[in-house]
Amino acid sequence: MEILKNPHKLPAIFDSLAQGAQGVLLCDYDGTLAPFCEDPRKAVPYSWVPALLGDIQREGTRVIVVTGRLAEDLTVLLPLSGVEIWGSHGRERLFPDGRRWVWEPDPHAEQLLDTIRTELSREWPHVRMERKVGCLAIHFRGLPDQEVERLQRSIADFLHRQDPSGLLERKAFHLGVELQIPGPTKGDAVRGILQELGDRRTVVAFLGDDRTDEDAFRALGEAGLSVLVSPTPRETYADVRLENEGEVHDFLHRWLNAARKGGDHDRQ
Repeated sequence: MEILKNPHKLPAIFDSLAQGAQGVLLCDYDGTLAPFCEDPRKAVPYSWVPALLGDIQREGTRVIVVTGRLAEDLTVLLPLSGVEIWGSHGRERLFPDGRRWVWEPDPHAEQLLDTIRTELSREWPHVRMERKVGCLAIHFRGLPDQEVERLQRSIADFLHRQDPSGLLERKAFHLGVELQIPGPTKGDAVRGILQELGDRRTVVAFLGDDRTDEDAFRALGEAGLSVLVSPTPRETYADVRLENEGEVHDFLHRWLNAARKGGDHDRQ
């Protein structure tokens, strides 16, 4: 674990949990709770994740997954009851009781994404593309470097022809690129959650690994602890860096122990 800034935050978070504050734990999925997989549909969580998150929930912490994936994907990959999921980078919300909120993008922009997907699929039939709410993810996993370069040139060419006004945003993610209609982000999801919490005594942390998680780190600011999961240092808004699966496990286990102490404290 590397402390990047605000060294007081980490012990303060666990002290507050141990004193009975309610925990709110927000986590990205791929690269944080699950390893990257060439086929994202097979990216199951680390073996210890469901049980540990379930224990954390039972000690009173609200667990929320904030992901670039479709929310429904995680109901299969992470079968854990009571978890709230913000999917498509905060553009959809799946509540623990099954209710779902979905942002409604501009129909013209949605049609543009569908057109680009159709045309790219003709030229690159073996490339995996993922259509989400207001987004089109194009995955580079498994492609040789030379092919990735050609694919990126094709994407740039399609955007030049199909989107000359620059309506869509192009954002890189781990081994891929995403074309997005400007709209809600993971940062907006965090801001919405903080607003709902109001002035209640809570302890909030966000764990994430990707560039899109920086929006969430920035939105959380001094209201909680931002945790970057990355084997290598990089420029970030996070307070702490965890290098690998083992350090994520240790952090969450420490959270569980603090929450248990808080529960004992409340029962006294």
